[in-house]
Amino acid sequence: VFILIFLAIFADLLAPYAYDKADFTKVRLLPFKDPAHLLGTDEVGRDFLSRLIYGARTSMTVALVVNCIALFIGIPLGGLAGYLGGKVDFLVSRLIDVMTAFPGLLFAILVVSVWHGGFWNVIFALSITSWLGIARLVRGQVLSLREKEYVEAARSVGAVQSHILYRHIIPNTLGPLLVAISFGIPGAMFGEAGLSFLGIGINDPIPSWGKMVGVGGTYAKLAWHLAVFPTLAIALAMLGFSFVGDGLRDALDPKMIE
Repeated sequence: VFILIFLAIFADLLAPYAYDKADFTKVRLLPFKDPAHLLGTDEVGRDFLSRLIYGARTSMTVALVVNCIALFIGIPLGGLAGYLGGKVDFLVSRLIDVMTAFPGLLFAILVVSVWHGGFWNVIFALSITSWLGIARLVRGQVLSLREKEYVEAARSVGAVQSHILYRHIIPNTLGPLLVAISFGIPGAMFGEAGLSFLGIGINDPIPSWGKMVGVGGTYAKLAWHLAVFPTLAIALAMLGFSFVGDGLRDALDPKMIE
């Protein structure tokens, strides 16, 4: 995960070429055949190592922005629903139930099919349903925390509800939220890769691992690396974040502390 973040931040310095620089005299070079292109070139002669490095930036940016939007929407809605209860809880819960009925990826496909692909359209499509899990998690946490002794103590000294919610309750939900985000990031990366694989996600020439897999599959017999390397990149990124999520869950779960 650290390597992935490092590549995303310093892609301009680490990539040997610009991601859109094409050389039509060196099309579909295999890896390690040309010292100038260590991992070969793609179907139009662009350096494949550079495309992979810049693809890390695309995937990480989409995943982080989508999860920031999920937090921005999910925390207030879930917090208000759990703390206020009553009609607010009913309305928010029914909204979550209705939105959950739509499969996230299929809903994103519908959105980008109508609004067309593109970097920000992909983020918008994935963000529409990304906040549901966060809101449900925060609501459940707030329901269990609002009756704690320190909350009752804050009420007894006259603290207003907004202060109690955002000063005493929400901070105590950060542990589960960190775990949820660590699993949400690979989910968003996979969603972007799926849309780009179908050709309705990130548009050329911006590199995307999913789009690279989709295009590379066409040339699998001639240039195996075009599909294999981005597939491995997606798999390693999702595996890494999944391990981080498991580690955070174990570290932040009080039941796991001996």
